[in-house]
Amino acid sequence: MTAVLDFTAVPEFGTPPDPAALEADLRRMLADRLDVADRLERRARSIRVRPGAAVAPPRVMIVDDASRTATVVEVRAHDRPGLLWRIGQALGACGLQVRAAQVDTLGAEAVDVFYVVDAGGRPLDDPVALASVRSQVLAALR
Repeated sequence: MTAVLDFTAVPEFGTPPDPAALEADLRRMLADRLDVADRLERRARSIRVRPGAAVAPPRVMIVDDASRTATVVEVRAHDRPGLLWRIGQALGACGLQVRAAQVDTLGAEAVDVFYVVDAGGRPLDDPVALASVRSQVLAALR
């Protein structure tokens, strides 16, 4: 299996992270020598919360008829460290594979779209399974 990731990261403050450090962390993660959940939780605790800022509740939608070859899951949520990881964990726990994704952060809000298939490479069509995917991804965002 091959994955191609193309990121453009703009830090909120300061300079971008060192590319060599990012590469080292990715290699450690792939070798299962980096506790991603712990790292993300520490990062989330270090973020300053702006008092009084209204945050819309997260939304997870299954977009019917958007693709004939995959199930399309759209997620809208307030951006925070580990958001994409949480979504990926929830999709994986549902037994889904991500075929493609469009991940966007618009200001403080993330709008992410995932094209997912089941273990057999097929889109989901069972309403109960679709409801389960929606509820599991939504639970991961809370």
